[in-house]
Amino acid sequence: MKQIENFDKCNHYYQLPKHQYKVGDFVFLKKGTLLHGTYKNLEGLKNIVENGLISSWFNNGRHSKYPSSVGLWNLKKDYYLKDYINFYSGGTICYKKMDGSKINTAVIPYDEMPNMINTIDINVCGRWYMEQTKEARFLPSLVQNDVQVGIIFHGDNELVQELLKGDILKLDISDEDVRPFVNPYYYKKFIIERKKKDDFFTDRESAILFGIPSCFIEGVLVGRKYENDDTILSEIKTILPNAFICNLDGKVIVE
Repeated sequence: MKQIENFDKCNHYYQLPKHQYKVGDFVFLKKGTLLHGTYKNLEGLKNIVENGLISSWFNNGRHSKYPSSVGLWNLKKDYYLKDYINFYSGGTICYKKMDGSKINTAVIPYDEMPNMINTIDINVCGRWYMEQTKEARFLPSLVQNDVQVGIIFHGDNELVQELLKGDILKLDISDEDVRPFVNPYYYKKFIIERKKKDDFFTDRESAILFGIPSCFIEGVLVGRKYENDDTILSEIKTILPNAFICNLDGKVIVE
């Protein structure tokens, strides 16, 4: 209930600062910026702008591990958007000994992928496997075209920090208190993995109970298809007149 009250409070009292970007500027994301990709693309964006980003418990959305919460990428440091996209468009690698035990994990950025073999210490590592980063699957990226819309939420304010107190991926909420908010089939694995985060169960994510209002949307990241569709860009600007639109080069394409 407190989380829903905070959500409504944000809608009533928060006014987003006007951005200063011009077309061609590189987007800079501060630590704490929150991002979310929608697989429904333009239609998904329209719904989020109208209603906020709301968890599937409350909007009949698709089945998820955390039906009570909305998933967001939570930046742990300052980034230029172009560097962040390069980072997450790479792959997540797990290094193992010959007996299968894990040594460590890492993310290999997109521009380092062609030389990936040079990063693997074969004197220590007997096995390894790799997959796309989660961000590459759920945000517009350099390696897939299915997701064309990423939403950039302004996180540098006290109201968002209040909402983040309801982040079930943090250990502030006890195992028992978090139980009702996690899909039962996943709960036992969840309470173990959230205490042992690595580059697969990442510390780059937040799962905020109930949702986050659209009043915090400061920008929209589009994939290559949408970047070249003036009609769609115009629609995005119509529903979000105060937001900037940027591309996978990390540049503003619409003020």
